[in-house]
Amino acid sequence: MKTAVDQVLSGKKRKINSRFEAMSGHYLFEPEFCNVASGWEKGIVEKNVRDRRTSIWHHAKDRRWASWDELNAWLAEQCRQTWSELNHPE
Repeated sequence: MKTAVDQVLSGKKRKINSRFEAMSGHYLFEPEFCNVASGWEKGIVEKNVRDRRTSIWHHAKDRRWASWDELNAWLAEQCRQTWSELNHPE
C-alpha cells in the first residue's frame, strides 16, 4: 500500500483508499488523522510511544524468560497495563 489517503478534505477529514479501509475494518480500529501541516500533533504521539517503550524495556533489562512465548506474554501485559494508565482525551 503506497498511501492510506486518496484525498485530503477539510480539517481532519480524509477519503481513505479501499485497502486501508479493509485493514482498519479487519483490525478493528478507527483511523484518526492529524491536521495538514500540524506536525506537533504527530510528535506528541511519537513521544508517548518512545517514553512507554523505554519504560517497559527498563523494567525488562534485569529479567530472564524461559521462552519467547513467555517474553511475548509479559510484553503484552505490560502494554495493556500502560494503555490502561494513559489519560485519553475521550
